[in-house]
Amino acid sequence: MARITTAVFGVALLALACGTMTTTTTPKAGEACKDENVGACESSTRLLACRSLVWTVVSDCKGADGCRRVGDTVDCDTRGNGVGDFCSNPGRVRCDPDGGLQILRCSQSGVLAVEFSCPATPTQTSCVLGDAGLTCM
Repeated sequence: MARITTAVFGVALLALACGTMTTTTTPKAGEACKDENVGACESSTRLLACRSLVWTVVSDCKGADGCRRVGDTVDCDTRGNGVGDFCSNPGRVRCDPDGGLQILRCSQSGVLAVEFSCPATPTQTSCVLGDAGLTCM
């Protein structure tokens, strides 16, 4: 089962349990797997999970910590994810990672898309997390 924690600015770190793998090869999306809900890094920037006995992309991990195994879990730093990147929580919103004027939403298909573009004005320069949620400031 995926464990998801949220930090400031809509940052999500995903963690999946690791299973004992019988091969030393790195799994690839679309390949067969044996243990349901086991996680693995396909690369330093992509998290996979075994779903319906097939390695499936769960999320891109473009934050500074990337995708990495920590003990018996695989952590995914999503802080750098932007438009078009895979995401694991449909409906969740976040600010554009480049400090821009866009609010992004994880679509039902599991990809980040622009939900709203803040109008650029001298007083509005970025999307921020405030008491009311994500807003243009």
